[in-house]
Amino acid sequence: MMIEMEMVEIQLHDNGGQQIIILQEKDGARIVSIFVGTFEFIYLDQALKGIIHERPMTHDLIVNVLDTLGGKLVGVLVDELRNNTYFGKLLVRTGDGEVLRVDSRPSDAMVLAMKERVPIYVEEDVLRAVSGEEEERESDDDE
Repeated sequence: MMIEMEMVEIQLHDNGGQQIIILQEKDGARIVSIFVGTFEFIYLDQALKGIIHERPMTHDLIVNVLDTLGGKLVGVLVDELRNNTYFGKLLVRTGDGEVLRVDSRPSDAMVLAMKERVPIYVEEDVLRAVSGEEEERESDDDE
């Protein structure tokens, strides 16, 4: 099940060169922290500030291609956590109304979500894994 999230914070840590996106469950308290690269952090910051470049940047190009082909970004999804790496999808509605899931790095998906003002979702299984709910359930089963 997809759970809607809100981007509540982006953090830049100068000492370790780490950039982090903090997502919080829209109607709850669970949090997901996603480490992102420097360039994605810069583009995300610019998207949040509404900065528009004279010529299209990579993320703008993706939106332009979707528009030209009759598609529309309707959301982004973090759908898997494997070996401490998040995996994501762009949720794209085609001209005939079908919603396709297009493989994407979550960091790029977040930039597009902020640019296009579309919802961010995280799969319930991913939320459980990062919040420790699965570990709690497993230890309860052991008793």
